[in-house]
Amino acid sequence: MNKKYVLIFFILLIKTSIFGQKGEVFENQIVQSEVLNKGVKYNIYLPPNYDTKKTYPTIYFLHGFGGNNNSSRTKGIFKQIDSLIIKERFPETIIISPDGGKSWYIDDYAGKEKYATMFISEFIPEMKKRYSLTKSSQKTVVMGLSMGGFGALRFTMLNPEEFGICVSFMGAISTKKQMVEDLEKYYQRFHAHLYGENLSPKERITQVYVNNNALYIAEKVNVEILKSKKWYIQTCDDDFHSLPNAELHVLFHQKKIDHEFRVTNGKHNKTCVDNSMLDALDFIKTNLVEEK
Repeated sequence: MNKKYVLIFFILLIKTSIFGQKGEVFENQIVQSEVLNKGVKYNIYLPPNYDTKKTYPTIYFLHGFGGNNNSSRTKGIFKQIDSLIIKERFPETIIISPDGGKSWYIDDYAGKEKYATMFISEFIPEMKKRYSLTKSSQKTVVMGLSMGGFGALRFTMLNPEEFGICVSFMGAISTKKQMVEDLEKYYQRFHAHLYGENLSPKERITQVYVNNNALYIAEKVNVEILKSKKWYIQTCDDDFHSLPNAELHVLFHQKKIDHEFRVTNGKHNKTCVDNSMLDALDFIKTNLVEEK
């Protein structure tokens, strides 16, 4: 064999032995939903040497508004965590990213799109059948950005039996005042399909809005549930949603709920998330290791 190719092979062999092999990503898998009467796509990352005889910590990653399971941010998360796993700097973990459309991961006011019902009653049980997921809620992470952060906070508060660790980047929660004062064009674009069409600004504060907004869920949910979870809440100082996230931070302090709160310099964008990502992954790692 040519000496040049022998050297290349030797280098690749060394790299493989040092850093291990990459995990696998399976894109556009489908769960057929009776609740939604359609197939729900998802991408899944399985760690290197995936073994069905073992169970793995699990991260559900929820994308933002306008994204899907194939968004660049989703793929970036898979690659970043895979790189850390290969270098033995993160526990072997399964990552699942469902397509949330523009659902905000809730059941809408009209009962046409019951995404939250589907996710809890159909999607997660099907994931547990198909893959070797942990059975422990304390080793199950729900992480999301923007609309996904909204969903992560909401799911952890309302479905504590499923999730033990919550990571919210730029969680797109709004105060009641913000919702009332929001421009009509933004309400129509982001929220009308959730809370109601043809509403006056004051009428936007519907029961569906209140029941699904983490800021107001936290006011009434059993405080012991909140205390039993691990919270990482991140926002950016120039973000429209920084105020409600700060109010949630204050509320958690008042209720003596341990949590991490990060305010990053910047606007509601990719850079804002990137500046906190490694810190957030370290938070997840620490809490997964503690639960062994």
